[in-house]
Amino acid sequence: MATKTRLSIKPQTRTIGSVIHGLDLREALDPDSIVQIREALIERGVIFFPGQDITGEQLHDFVAHFGRPIHIDYFGRPEDATHETACTRDEVVSGSLTATRQGTAIWHSDISWIPRPPFATALRAVSVPEVGGDTCWADMEAAWDGLSAPMRAMLDGLSAVHSMKPTLDREMLLAASQKEQQRPEIIENILPLVTIHPETGRKALYVSECSTTRIVELAPLESMQVLTALFLHIRNPEFAMRWRWTQGDLAFWDNR
Repeated sequence: MATKTRLSIKPQTRTIGSVIHGLDLREALDPDSIVQIREALIERGVIFFPGQDITGEQLHDFVAHFGRPIHIDYFGRPEDATHETACTRDEVVSGSLTATRQGTAIWHSDISWIPRPPFATALRAVSVPEVGGDTCWADMEAAWDGLSAPMRAMLDGLSAVHSMKPTLDREMLLAASQKEQQRPEIIENILPLVTIHPETGRKALYVSECSTTRIVELAPLESMQVLTALFLHIRNPEFAMRWRWTQGDLAFWDNR
């Protein structure tokens, strides 16, 4: 009799985050496990695989089950970019946080300022500090649902500019020794303020304190005031979860 692999999937909060046990990612994934992982990713937003002692190549092989080509983190070091670098809506992103661990220590959705942001990101803890270093994820569908009906009616249909400039500015300040001529060309992108998940149909608030600079349809002062209110709104702990890393933990999340 044929059997199916059933993974242990434990939710972390009411709406976001699950931990998956029962897999050794050094080994090839069977088709049923791939289906269960993808379902958990879509339903829970971010999933975790504790204590995975894998290589960069094995991480690449894991994420390749869920989307290709694979985009290496734009801010990662050139020597990290050993695999696919083109961007599509079905891609995932991997890379090094060496250059951005402080500049992106603020609520953000990954690389939202490129024309086709990656649908998911994978991140593994190679080493962790004795104290601190936790990462938090926010459920932007819950954040959307948590807005008042009049606010949702006003925001739905608007669009916003996402720019790499705020992150780059922080990086330049943090690395004062970096010369201005090393600064890359600024990339910006306009995306809906409210997105619809292509697989679930659920609406999500799509603003990022790290990169959303203005709402296109509003006057500058109006845009600043509305974005400030939204940035404060998405900090609500009711929408978020916190992960305390241990060595080898792998996080995989849906940027949409």
